[in-house]
Amino acid sequence: MLNWREIPFVRLLLPFSVGILLAVYFDREIPGLLFAFIGLIGLMMLSKKLRGLYRYRWMPGVLLNLALLIFGYGITWQHNELNDDGHFSKKSPPEQGMTLVGKITEAPVQKENWIKLELGIQGAGSQADGLRPASGNLLLYLQRDSLAEALAYGDRLVLQCKARQSEAPANPHAFDYSRYLHFQNIHYQAFVKKGHWGVLEKYEGFSPYGRAISMQNSFTAVLRKHLNTENEFAVGAALVFGYRSEVPDEVLTAYSETGAMHILAVSGMHVGILFLILNFFLKRVRLQHRWWRLLKAVILLGLIWAFALVTGASPSVMRSTVMFSFVVVADALGRNKNFYNTLTASAFCLLLYDPYWLLSVSFQLSYMAILGIVYFQPKIAALWVIENKVCNYLWELNSVSLAAQLMTLPFTLFYFHQFPTYFWLSSLILVPLSGLELGAGLLLLVLEPCWDWGAFIVGKVLWGMLWLGNQSVILIQQLPAALLSGIWVGGVSALLLYLCIYSSMVAISFRKFRWLLASLVLLLVVLVSYAFAEFEHLKNRQITIYSIYKHTAIDFFDGEKAWSLIDPALEAKPLKYAAEGNRYANGIEEVKTVRLGDTLSVVADHFFHQNKLVQFYDKRLFVVEGPLNYTGEEKVKLDFLLLRNTPKIKLEELAQIFDAQLIVFDGSNKRWKVSEWKEECNQLDLSWYDVDEEGALVIDFSE
Repeated sequence: MLNWREIPFVRLLLPFSVGILLAVYFDREIPGLLFAFIGLIGLMMLSKKLRGLYRYRWMPGVLLNLALLIFGYGITWQHNELNDDGHFSKKSPPEQGMTLVGKITEAPVQKENWIKLELGIQGAGSQADGLRPASGNLLLYLQRDSLAEALAYGDRLVLQCKARQSEAPANPHAFDYSRYLHFQNIHYQAFVKKGHWGVLEKYEGFSPYGRAISMQNSFTAVLRKHLNTENEFAVGAALVFGYRSEVPDEVLTAYSETGAMHILAVSGMHVGILFLILNFFLKRVRLQHRWWRLLKAVILLGLIWAFALVTGASPSVMRSTVMFSFVVVADALGRNKNFYNTLTASAFCLLLYDPYWLLSVSFQLSYMAILGIVYFQPKIAALWVIENKVCNYLWELNSVSLAAQLMTLPFTLFYFHQFPTYFWLSSLILVPLSGLELGAGLLLLVLEPCWDWGAFIVGKVLWGMLWLGNQSVILIQQLPAALLSGIWVGGVSALLLYLCIYSSMVAISFRKFRWLLASLVLLLVVLVSYAFAEFEHLKNRQITIYSIYKHTAIDFFDGEKAWSLIDPALEAKPLKYAAEGNRYANGIEEVKTVRLGDTLSVVADHFFHQNKLVQFYDKRLFVVEGPLNYTGEEKVKLDFLLLRNTPKIKLEELAQIFDAQLIVFDGSNKRWKVSEWKEECNQLDLSWYDVDEEGALVIDFSE
């Protein structure tokens, strides 16, 4: 039987999380929240002291829940940097240009042409001689040169820039980078060329985080020395320290499509492995004194927190670090430990520090994974008891993967719209291998300064394990039907799936048939809604002109098929970023690519393309990218006339050739020329649409 007294933090976390979500989506200041919180706490304490009110024993709990909800709302609203009166955007309009002074708060990341860093603003003003104290975070890109490459955590910079707010995605159903930055508490970004910034002060002080970054750089250099191949070094640095900047795209894709992405991100699993290694050696010390129990706790806490800092303190690492800290402290004090209470206590503490972590994908997935492992793994493992110890170990290891995958499935489908069918196989190989790799990596760091030959041998062993892991992932990726992609699950469906899982958990725990029935009903609702959506997709008739910098891409949706008209220079990655989400959301299962400039005609069902003219059902589109030689007497009637790649032609000439309902300018054109075209259109009374400014143009004429 569930005893709520053993898991008080579960009861505290629920209303607190609701308050956070209300603040995120409502985002309005509510006057008097502090007084309401104090009043509710006072009433709760008073109600507990009143006697003879047994029939109202529920009242203290209700008052506490309301107080926690208000508390969650209040700290979340205060956490948003834009609600700070001292934010730099309130000193002067950032879009018009301003002078900023700030401190680098994260280790700079080197891109191809830019240095990316986060700047904690300390002063702002319209002029350099009128700076005032300010706050806020700025995502800054500095043009790459030797001075920018030498920047480090803690350096203070002064710069002149035009900062702009992060914009919503320009294409339908694309990844919302502005939302992602919002939950990092970053709302402005700027690109600054050399000559417009300088270093005020190099950081020479001490901070735990700054020291951790310095150690990470030193340790990464050690790995680079011993791992002399690109893929093995990249995966080793990501696995041991969370340093993923140099992992090639094809390697990231392989790990993602085989369900092993958590291997490349230092996660709770790695903290757990480190905790078990440390605890194993410390338990060998046979001392029973109370001071040794406390000293052991201090050693464990110090080392796992140092590891968390060195690896970048991601939400998954922090979750495990805080959780294991609770376990260590409880053990040192001799208190009983309830794992569910420990888990929710760690979540509560982390959300007190940063309430936006509740909306972090890694935070959500890590908590769901550990909850699934704790609850479902023993039950799954008990379904098949194998006498052979090796086989039984492999089955139990596989049951861990199955339990974690079951609990994270709704989030996986909601965020990534794909399901790796061989996740169990990759986990069977990579989970134990990653533990050995982590241990070898840490041993290499210990041996490097004191024993060259030992470090050399361990380095070679580590390289061999990393090579084996990479080759295994690539092999699994190439298996038939290794990835089911294009599974579009909305927020409501994901919520219903979780309610289905939780109903099943209650049914299993209390053996109540009605909860199992509720679970089946919820699952049926999800399946019916998905089937209905698939039926609606068969009626798709849509043209989407995407917004892609310097490129052209147009999708023509016909049921579950699509024709994609793209320019020859457009690579797969930017096209995927712009179009994949929209295709998934519309249930597209087959895409045929047609490139502008192809001389062969394309005739298929309701799609026709020849010499930049497209006929799709009754819609006609023509692409202009240069001068035209038209000798006809009558105007060509079009629905859409698309100008791309800044053709040297006047709109007045085009108006004499085409009778177009709408003229479209896409992202391949130069901005100054588009401005001129707009003025011409207004003078000629022509309708126009600027994809780069207004986002993708979606023409839906479904049945």
